[in-house]
Amino acid sequence: VLEAVAILAQALTDLQRSLQPALATRARALPVSGREGLPGAMLHGQFQGGSAGAAPSEGFGLKDADGNIAIEKYMRWNWAFFLGAVLTFATACGTMFFWLSHFTFAPATFFFEIFLFWFGAIMLVLDTPIPGMQHHKHIKATRLQIYKFFQILTRFMGRGMFYLYLSTMVFGSLYDTGINWFLGAVCTTYLFVLGVVAIGKGFLLTHKLNKVRDSIMAAGLTAERFMPPHMASLSPEQFKHMVEQATGEKDLFNDDEMEYIVNALSFTPYHNNEVTLEELQYWLQAGPPMMV
Repeated sequence: VLEAVAILAQALTDLQRSLQPALATRARALPVSGREGLPGAMLHGQFQGGSAGAAPSEGFGLKDADGNIAIEKYMRWNWAFFLGAVLTFATACGTMFFWLSHFTFAPATFFFEIFLFWFGAIMLVLDTPIPGMQHHKHIKATRLQIYKFFQILTRFMGRGMFYLYLSTMVFGSLYDTGINWFLGAVCTTYLFVLGVVAIGKGFLLTHKLNKVRDSIMAAGLTAERFMPPHMASLSPEQFKHMVEQATGEKDLFNDDEMEYIVNALSFTPYHNNEVTLEELQYWLQAGPPMMV
């Protein structure tokens, strides 16, 4: 699996290098700030990956002092998601072995199992809570590529929707084929419940965060109102104070939820648990809610 992950990481790295000239040209053509600026394009729409002011050859500024990425800091739900990834990967391996051992000619089923295997492997890499595995060079490289090219998987709602989709694949792989109805029912139920709960959690956070934005915009306030020129960024505590000022509600978000929100607002996977002025300005512009 690690060899396969390494090949995937190398392929994505080669793709990034091939795109560097185009990204550099786009960076020169775009204005520095604003919704159509480079930071607005990076990680929030047209492009995945990047940070304000970092050259492509420097890895888009995606490293902090500790070498950690936002995925590692992101969730207290890691073990629940990791179990879902294990069930998906184990189902793919078990059913592939079943069909190969029975020498059944079923090309559609073969490709179905291949996709299930890769989806399970991706979620294993993304959700592994084991520090020794998190810092393996191939795992770190792959997680970085996942953040850059599949950022939706780092959101509560995005991850919930993906596990909901995986529950249907596991159902089709185990239960619908009759390989093991009991395991099919158990695994599908767990993945389905995990997906629904994650979507619900993400929806509630998204709704509350959008409520704060609407209150600030309705009052005619700007990002500069909460971040004077001498401040480079807002800490989670300062962001909570801003929320209290704007809504009049104290402790609208707890400490864990603030980590999820900072991750959603960040332009890069290495955000050091802070919200910059440019990120705050982007969030306060008119548009759809920021998905958490």
